[in-house]
Amino acid sequence: MMYFDQFKSIAKRLLLAGSTLLAVMVLTATAAASKPAAAPVYEIAQSGGFSQEERRIIYDVLDAVDRNIGDDENRGKGGKNKGNGKGGLPPGIAMKLERGGTLPPGIAKRDLPVDLQSRLPYRSDAIRQIVGNDVVLIEKGTDIILDVIRDVVRN
Repeated sequence: MMYFDQFKSIAKRLLLAGSTLLAVMVLTATAAASKPAAAPVYEIAQSGGFSQEERRIIYDVLDAVDRNIGDDENRGKGGKNKGNGKGGLPPGIAMKLERGGTLPPGIAKRDLPVDLQSRLPYRSDAIRQIVGNDVVLIEKGTDIILDVIRDVVRN
């Protein structure tokens, strides 16, 4: 009988510890399930160019910026830009600014405005920059031009 009493004492402790552990696990799982989900970060599919959504956002935002600065002298005058209408760039550089090409060293490029960047979907494969009057999608690491939206930047 002595061993049986010791067994009962140990079994009660194990049963109490096990049920406590089970209760903690259930409460933790319930609390995790009831937390509000964080806002999802959308990434567009890794592709060879601008998506339709990106093009729409870029045109909408840059057109709104253009309307805010007033009439542009060159706008509506048959494209009196330098460089064959390719973003006001010299012709030699404008020819290199094609899909599949690379940006020439030392070419002036700017980041997109912050309000435009915040509206565009996240891309881990490429960066978007302004070169001349064009918005260019450049592959990270290789600097290969994936796509160009011509003549959308007016200022």
